Amino acid sequence: MYAAQKNGADFTVFFFTPMCGNCQMASRLVDMTQNVDNIHTTIAKVDLNYVPEIAQTLEITSVPALVKFKEGNPVDVSYRLHDVTAIFEFLYSE
Repeated sequence: MYAAQKNGADFTVFFFTPMCGNCQMASRLVDMTQNVDNIHTTIAKVDLNYVPEIAQTLEITSVPALVKFKEGNPVDVSYRLHDVTAIFEFLYSE
């Protein structure tokens, strides 16, 4: 994630914790979006238990969360990961 930020890349990060039931469900939904042939968005998965400073810096208030980065900068966050459609809408919103 840090390397992508330094390079000014566009990417999305899925933040979770392993003991969170909703995170486990959302992780499967995120995986489903990545299996679609025409997806051009890179989604990294990050366990916030290992990087709590990132949660503080990005002001992540709950998990699961998707954070969209444009040119290496965080531009949007979504906690609405209840279905694949919501995830696609977030990924492709401007």
